[in-house]
Amino acid sequence: MILVFIIVGLLLFIMGYGLWLTVGPGKEELRDPIAEHARMHELGIAHGHSSKK
Repeated sequence: MILVFIIVGLLLFIMGYGLWLTVGPGKEELRDPIAEHARMHELGIAHGHSSKK
């Protein structure tokens, strides 16, 4: 029974930490790799799209 409490506690902790990262003060440190990649496409530097000379 104690194992169930440990697993449930870990699940709640992980979910709470994820929520804190999403909407709490911790979100300031996160970066959005999809937005960065889209920005690189706009600049023409993603995937080495520049012409090879």
